[in-house]
Amino acid sequence: MEKIILTGITGLVGSAFATELLKHDKNVEIIALTRGQGNKDAQARVKDSIREQCEFDGTPEFEQEAMSRISVIKRNIASPIPSSRIDSLEGVDVVFHCAADVNLGKDPYGKTYINNYQGTKNLLKIAKRLNVKAFHQVSTAYVAGKNPGVVYEDTPRENPVFNNSYEKSKYNAERLVRESGIPYTIYRPSIIVGNLKDGRIRRPLAFYRILEFFAKMKKQQCAKQGLQPYEPINLTMHLQAHSSNKIYFVPIDYVQKTISDLFLLSPSNKTYHITGKNPGSLDDIADISRSLLKIDGLKVVKKAFKLSIKEKLVHKFLGDLMPYFSTEITFDTKNVADALGEDRLNWKIDYSALYIVIKEYFDNMFPEIIGPE
Repeated sequence: MEKIILTGITGLVGSAFATELLKHDKNVEIIALTRGQGNKDAQARVKDSIREQCEFDGTPEFEQEAMSRISVIKRNIASPIPSSRIDSLEGVDVVFHCAADVNLGKDPYGKTYINNYQGTKNLLKIAKRLNVKAFHQVSTAYVAGKNPGVVYEDTPRENPVFNNSYEKSKYNAERLVRESGIPYTIYRPSIIVGNLKDGRIRRPLAFYRILEFFAKMKKQQCAKQGLQPYEPINLTMHLQAHSSNKIYFVPIDYVQKTISDLFLLSPSNKTYHITGKNPGSLDDIADISRSLLKIDGLKVVKKAFKLSIKEKLVHKFLGDLMPYFSTEITFDTKNVADALGEDRLNWKIDYSALYIVIKEYFDNMFPEIIGPE
């Protein structure tokens, strides 16, 4: 049996990777390092996450087998790990580090940076002491920072200007991995959305905050005007951003399958952009949201003057996301094509695919706003 230390198993990518790997390799055991949260201990969190993922994948019967090959160790990976505890993990072959503090806003106390950077440092310490054969790191495509242009997979940008502490922490964590001397693979997903075919997602991430904001704003304004939440409404609201057509949405099923397939290859110190090569646009997001929510007046503008209260709320609650919808970065995907074939990249989140993703979210989370078909 091959033993793998896995962090982040309760997250969207970590649980998707774990179930996919366990299905396709019967000779794998996972040691999940995770912590409790609220009233749930670490074991309960992992069990719930695997159950939800198996149900999402359409294979609920696999939960029992998956859990039979997962052992859980309660651990905050950002804290120092005693050498005696590391020695108890003898026999581990691979480390797959997926855990991260994904905070795109301000980091005044350095918590996000410390969690991500120190967490990677601690995992590398484990990997070296156990003499593992490979270290796998889930990073982010946005270690590229703010500067426009093409970003290559194996050539990190020199001194990029970052949008936030999260990007900086992942950039420097990548550097630790590259300099460790351990054979490695680095995965860089972009903006994760629902499945390509049906738009479903188990846990909506950052992008969906925009849709949630639009929906809640519409409900509130309809209530004020005595309208049903599904009725058309004029809601003059300007989304202040450079309208980019380089928004790299990536379906969760593509992320799951591609990372799992790359993991099974021999590590060759490569970095892979899990981004696809056909980005979408901010105008499409606005247009689809306007259509589905029956909102007249929702527009993307470079500069809004004399901001209304609604527009100030947009800036307050969505300001940390706007850099990702205004970027002019292009992500190179040559390594993915070389490893898995060009066909793996023959998909796109175009207008029709994005429509499915957004409608699925509104149908599930705000059906009262969509109303009768």
